Amino acid sequence: MSNIKKYGFLTHSRSEPNFYVIHYRKGKKVASGKGLAFWFLPVDSGIVEVPTDDRELQFIFQGRSLDFQNVTVQGELSYRVVDPQVLAERLDFSIDLKSGQYLGQPIEQMGNLFSGTLQKHAVKQLACSPVQELVTEGAQRLQKAIENNFANEAVFEGLGVQLVSLRVIELNASAELERALQIPTHERIQQNADEATFQRRALAVEKESAIAENELQIRIELATREEHLIAQNGQNERRRVQEEAGANETLAKAKIDRKQLESEASIKRNNAHTEAEIQQARLRASADSESQRLAAETSAVNRRETSAAEAEAIRNEGLAEAEKMQAVGLAEAAGVKERMAVYENLPANVVFALALQEVAGKLKKIEHINITPDVLQTNLADLFGAGAQTLQNMSRD
Repeated sequence: MSNIKKYGFLTHSRSEPNFYVIHYRKGKKVASGKGLAFWFLPVDSGIVEVPTDDRELQFIFQGRSLDFQNVTVQGELSYRVVDPQVLAERLDFSIDLKSGQYLGQPIEQMGNLFSGTLQKHAVKQLACSPVQELVTEGAQRLQKAIENNFANEAVFEGLGVQLVSLRVIELNASAELERALQIPTHERIQQNADEATFQRRALAVEKESAIAENELQIRIELATREEHLIAQNGQNERRRVQEEAGANETLAKAKIDRKQLESEASIKRNNAHTEAEIQQARLRASADSESQRLAAETSAVNRRETSAAEAEAIRNEGLAEAEKMQAVGLAEAAGVKERMAVYENLPANVVFALALQEVAGKLKKIEHINITPDVLQTNLADLFGAGAQTLQNMSRD
């Protein structure tokens, strides 16, 4: 807007660069241009100020579809003044010379003109399509149709303005209708999801079945290979045994043949020396037999002589030993008889005491002795028995 200041009886006006200013004096145009600054007298002057920058206009309105459903359209457009002088002639852009404000409402008129034209074309386009098609295709189709219709409008060219851009932001039906329209889509999406789930499960089952079948085929193939391997191992083992048997048989035949050859060679060698060896053997046997006969006769004579001498010596030695033993036995018998004669006249207790003394003398030679009641009882019984037997023998003698 213009900045107007009064200095006495003169007034100064200064406008912004985005405003096209026309200065009239006494009904005649004296100056025009953007961002003018000039002095004027309020008494005979008039000032027109047309904005040349891009103006934005937001709109929202309702229309009815082909199937009689209310549809709300929301968006914004922008326009520009391309010929401010023409527009200034068509619309009143005069400003107050004191405040610099518009005397009328030219900006609102421009907005109403654009919004009315826009609504006219939008309602016409909405009435040609059902609501489901409108909602489904969105605002792009409606925006394109409105832009094409604006291009054919001659009124804006006559005003010196043009449409810069148009954006249909939303194209909505009523809330109840949108919910009703959403239900089939939701159901279809849910059905697609269920179908995808079923297909995934079926595919999983099919894959599991394929995996199980593959594992079974692998097991069958492994079992078949194992069977073939066992059969091949058995065949190899039989072949090895047969080959070993054949080799052993060949070796045995070779040994038998070698033995036969050796026997035949030995027989041939022996046949060559048999007669000479037999003759020599006869001569050696004859000489050996004669020599053995002479040696046997000599040995027999020597053995007879030696045996006679040894027998004579043994007989003489036996006679001497017998005579010696006889003499010793007679002496011992005489000694015993004499002792027995002494014991006959002795009392029994004296004889028992002598026996104990003799036993004690023998016990002195023993370093350690363990006497238990059983041993003492047995020994005393034997001792008394021996003493009693001695006394009986003495009494009989």
